[in-house]
Amino acid sequence: MARRTQSRYTFEIVENWRVFRHQFFVNGTRRTDCNTCESRVSASDPYYHHWRNDIQNGRGYYIKLGSEEEQILKTIEKRGVEEFILCDGSITPRTNDFLLDAGMDAVPQLLRFLSFGTDKLEATVGFYVDVKKERMYYESSPLNIEHHLDIVEAVDMIFSMLLEKISNYVLLQQRVPLEACVIRRMKVTVKRFCHSPKEKSKSATILPLQYRVKKAAECLGSGSNKTPSDLVKIAETYLSQENEGRPIPASLKVNLYTFRVCNTSKELYVVPYLLHGDDVDSTPTFIIQTDVVGGFQGLLEVRNIRKFLRADSYDRVIECRQCQSHFVDPVHLALHKQISCGRNFMVWHMDMDAIELHENCLPLPKKYFKYEWIGLASKRL
Repeated sequence: MARRTQSRYTFEIVENWRVFRHQFFVNGTRRTDCNTCESRVSASDPYYHHWRNDIQNGRGYYIKLGSEEEQILKTIEKRGVEEFILCDGSITPRTNDFLLDAGMDAVPQLLRFLSFGTDKLEATVGFYVDVKKERMYYESSPLNIEHHLDIVEAVDMIFSMLLEKISNYVLLQQRVPLEACVIRRMKVTVKRFCHSPKEKSKSATILPLQYRVKKAAECLGSGSNKTPSDLVKIAETYLSQENEGRPIPASLKVNLYTFRVCNTSKELYVVPYLLHGDDVDSTPTFIIQTDVVGGFQGLLEVRNIRKFLRADSYDRVIECRQCQSHFVDPVHLALHKQISCGRNFMVWHMDMDAIELHENCLPLPKKYFKYEWIGLASKRL
C-alpha cells in the first residue's frame, strides 16, 4: 500500500495561550508535529500575531533586499543579463548533491531574487552532462512563473523532466543509466517582465497555481454586491501602513486570510490573519496578496471561503491526454502542460576539450546568494 502523507493545521487554546500547530499524518495516522510552523500567542491576540515576524525573519518564501541588492537588480536590467551560470565550485561535486542543492536552494533563491518588481518570469534550465567521455548540454523549454509562491513547484517540475529526458537519452544512446552521468554545472536563463513603478503589479490579481488549478479563482472577484468599497479601502489602508498599533475596528466586519509556507515541508497553505465575523457566509472575506519581499499588494475577495480552504484529495491519478503521463497533483499536471510535456527540450553534443569564454561577466555576491552565480551580460556598461 502506498504511503499517503497529509497535513492538518490547528489552533488550540492552552490556558491563556492560543497555539498554532502543523501536524503530519501518514495513511491517516498522526506521526509528528512540525516545529518550524508552531507558534504561541496570547489567546486574545489577533491571528496575525502568529505570523507577523515572518517577513522580519526572512522565512523561506520571503527574501530581504537592501540597497546593495536592489542595485544589483538595476545592473542586471541595465546590462541585459538573462543567463546565469552556477559554478560547480560552490556546491559539493557529487552529482546527486549538486542537483539537490541546486533544485532545493540555489535556483529557487535566484528566481525569487529576480522576481522582485516583475509581473512574471520566463525561466529555462540547462544541465551540462558528462557521460562516457562525452559532454552534452540539455535544456528545458521556457516556463512562465506568474507568482513567486509557484517557484519551488516550477523548479521541481523542470528538474524532474530534464532528468527524465537525460535518463532516457543516455540509456538509448550510450546504454548506461542516469547514475553514470556527471552533472556539476548548469545554466539558468531568465527573462524578467517588469511592471512600471507607477503601475500596480498584475501579479497582485493572480493566485498561486495551487489555488488556480483547484478552481478557487472562480470564487474571487474585484467587487461584490455585499461588500462596500469603503470597507476594502479601510482594510487596504491598514495593511499597507503596516502599523500594528492601529487595528481595524472590531465593528468593521471583515475576515482576512494570508498565504504561508512551511519551512520544513515547503507546503503552501492559507491561515487566518484577522477574523471579525462569525458568519462566514455573509462576512466579506479577502486573501492578502504580498510580493516576494512581503510587501502588501492588495486584496482578492473570496466568496466561498470553505471551498477556498478545503484540502485537495490526491487519491485520484490524473492522466495527461497528450503524452499519457500520470500525476496525482493537479499543480504538477498544469506545469507539465505549460512546458508542452517536454517535447521542446533540446540536447547538444559538445567537445569535451572545448572551453567556454564569456565576456562581460557579472559575478553575483556569494554573501547574499551562498552559491557562485555568474551573470552573462549582453551589454557593456
